Amino acid sequence: MAVEQPPSLIRSRIMLAAGFVLLASLLAGAYVLAATRERGFEQQQRIQAVRASLRQTLMTIQGAETGQRGYLLTGEQAYLAPYSQAAGDLNGLLQTLDHQVTDPDLRRRLPELRALIAGKQAELAQTLAYYDRGDRETAASLVRSNLGRHLMEQIHGLISAMLSECNRSIAAERAKERLLSRWVLTGASASALAIFGLAVLTLREMSRRHRLVVRTRDELLVSSEALRRSSERQAMLEEAVRQSRKMEALGALTGGMAHDFNNMLAVVMGNLELLKARLAKGNHDVGRYVDYALDGTRRAGELTQRLLAFARRQPLHAVLVAPGKVVASITEVIRRTLGGIYSVELQQAADLWQTEVDVNQLESALLNLAVNARDAMPEGGRLTIQTANVFLDEDYASSRADMTSGAYVMIAVTDTGHGMSAEVSRKAFDPFFTTKPAGKGTGLGLSQVYGFIKQSGGQVEIDSEEGKGTTIRIYLPRADGEPVTGPARPDPPDVSVPRGDGTRLVLLVDDDIGVRVFTAEALTELGYRVLTAAGGHDGLAVLDAHPQIDLLLTDVEMAQLSGWELADIARQLRPGLKVLLMTGFTREATERFDERIPGAGLLRKPFTLEELAHHVHDVLSGDTDRRPAVGQRD
Repeated sequence: MAVEQPPSLIRSRIMLAAGFVLLASLLAGAYVLAATRERGFEQQQRIQAVRASLRQTLMTIQGAETGQRGYLLTGEQAYLAPYSQAAGDLNGLLQTLDHQVTDPDLRRRLPELRALIAGKQAELAQTLAYYDRGDRETAASLVRSNLGRHLMEQIHGLISAMLSECNRSIAAERAKERLLSRWVLTGASASALAIFGLAVLTLREMSRRHRLVVRTRDELLVSSEALRRSSERQAMLEEAVRQSRKMEALGALTGGMAHDFNNMLAVVMGNLELLKARLAKGNHDVGRYVDYALDGTRRAGELTQRLLAFARRQPLHAVLVAPGKVVASITEVIRRTLGGIYSVELQQAADLWQTEVDVNQLESALLNLAVNARDAMPEGGRLTIQTANVFLDEDYASSRADMTSGAYVMIAVTDTGHGMSAEVSRKAFDPFFTTKPAGKGTGLGLSQVYGFIKQSGGQVEIDSEEGKGTTIRIYLPRADGEPVTGPARPDPPDVSVPRGDGTRLVLLVDDDIGVRVFTAEALTELGYRVLTAAGGHDGLAVLDAHPQIDLLLTDVEMAQLSGWELADIARQLRPGLKVLLMTGFTREATERFDERIPGAGLLRKPFTLEELAHHVHDVLSGDTDRRPAVGQRD
């Protein structure tokens, strides 16, 4: 079914077409006039050149005759110069005319002109020959015969006729040009009038359309205002929904933390109460209660580290490694961990790029993914670990947060388990989210993997479908350089705990009284003398009063004066002072603490008595590089 077009649109198209035709006509006329003038000018130039050549030919033959007559009368050789020159010039002029003349009438006359000139040249040469042999009477009679005069008259008449023909051709070209100019001028005038009329009509149409546009604009402004109010209401509703989801996620996070910490605190508190009761009765068989309480504190520390990993604030010891070796090594551990009913396959890419990563955390992440895959395959199945070099383009990177395009090392872990739904996949990296029954999982495994990979500058993706299995891909940025050699994990710590000799003085600064009391007691137990301060300013006062202090042991996060600031000021006052920093919130600890405070050590909270002993001993002995990286437990 054809759609009827509005009359205004038809009128506009007609005027546009008419204007285009008129403009095209003007351009065509101008082009034709210009081309005709160009051709006429070229034709006139050619005719003028022919005229010049004809005149030059006439003057040359006349000059030859004049020179010959002067010689006959005087016998002077100087008079023969024009005659001698004419012989070569006339031949060249006739050849030039043969090339220049294109008019058929003129070309028909060229042979006659050539013959007359040849005859005239022969008559002049014959007369000179008689004269030079001394037969002057014969030469004079030949001149008196009027043969030469008749030839010259014929040459002059022929050239005059040819010049007249050239003049008529030039006049015809000019008449043609004038006629065409009048036609073009007439057409241009008519076109100008027509364009003027079209301009008037166009202005009227534009005025009408302007009124229509103004009316439409006013209507759109009204609609836009209504849409803006609607969008604002929609944005407020969406913000409310987002805030509600944030609070829901925060509630889940705090609820999970409270649940797990309450369990751990119950273990610690219960065993400490049993320990106290047994000791009150004089029963010293309390070792298992101490072990249970310490186990609860270790579980609490691990939970803290998992939360820091999810928040991307855990301390990392990133080194340049060949990931293929790390993956091959942990694959053997995974095979032994999963057991016989699981098939573990490794597909390594050739020439795998290097990457900069914390090796222990990477191995832990891969083992975590393998354990999750095992739980998704309770009846057994196949686990595939694949590595590859990939390049993520700008489109891919822009659709992921904290991601840039470039070269990455990809590690994919694929299982043949029951898979995840789309909703579960979206929540898989949320902390404390788990599909396992109560007591069967903390819901922090994948969130820890996610936080670690993001903190390492990479990306994690889940590709899963219910009933078909799951693939989790890890992308780590490519890095260049020399990879580290030797074992991935640090050497195990010494079995013996290093102790002080009772002469070293330690200044302990911490604003938490519980930590301060425990740490002071532990240092005393380890054989060190201890001075304590509840804050940075108090610590500076103690340091100033006791110049014999060997080590500053300070917490990083303190009010008023942080541990970084305290260590900086202390180093300015005492350049050789040893510094050991303690922290439980380790975001800043990852920012090259050993460059900010050269030679300093870093101790992570919570710490054991053995860890405290080794770190204090290493800092005092100047062997801070020997200890495992911050956040790594042996």
